[in-house]
Amino acid sequence: MKIAATDFDGTLCPIGEPIPEENIKAIKVWQEAGNKFGIATGRGLSLIREALAKYDDLQLDFLVCNNGAVSLDAQGNMMHCQAIAPEVLQGLLSMEIVQDEHYSLLVFTAHEVYSIRPNPLIPIELIPPITVEQALKLSDVVQISMKFDTPEQAQQVSDDIHAKYPSLGGNINRSYLDINYVESDKGWGLQKMLDSGAWKDKELLVIGDDKNDLPMIERFHGFTVATAKPFMQEAAAKVYDTVGAMLLDNM
Repeated sequence: MKIAATDFDGTLCPIGEPIPEENIKAIKVWQEAGNKFGIATGRGLSLIREALAKYDDLQLDFLVCNNGAVSLDAQGNMMHCQAIAPEVLQGLLSMEIVQDEHYSLLVFTAHEVYSIRPNPLIPIELIPPITVEQALKLSDVVQISMKFDTPEQAQQVSDDIHAKYPSLGGNINRSYLDINYVESDKGWGLQKMLDSGAWKDKELLVIGDDKNDLPMIERFHGFTVATAKPFMQEAAAKVYDTVGAMLLDNM
């Protein structure tokens, strides 16, 4: 038995487009052969479930969400959850760049997502509004997300936050910055998922397309897709046209 984990946006499906049918078919073949399949995403649990709701024939064996901060098994049971310390969250939300009205600001708990300042690219009905004061009363905040103008700006803000709060790290996907507990990345989260379940010594295959996928690709000698940028293709063990092609090639 092998385990396979894929990024969602830009890897399993093109940005803003449906999951290609060839990928869904390959996942079924993979699972019917006795292997396990799941998604490792920067999305929170509620947002990835909303995106997957239209695919009745796609059954996952696990989910790793919020860049590794949260993992769940096939039944939706929490395997691990790494929250941000309340006093660190309070300091983070008081930073000038985080308070800047120009940038969206989302707050993710282990199960839900809330909006202090909405992201115009996400339907507002999916994310209820919340104030900073209300956010500080949440007990399990695992991620703060902002969208900047460029990836370079996102990286600079990430570096500034980490310098002030060393327990925080930034996971960057295009111009999005997800702020998590410093160890929380997709590679760490997948390892925690493996250690929490019955698959500790099983082979894990991973595939992703952008910077927040690098930790899992480097940790597990993983793959990328042909649409990924050159730095991702250089880091990957092999480049595939699709997730489905990767699965079928590694049966």
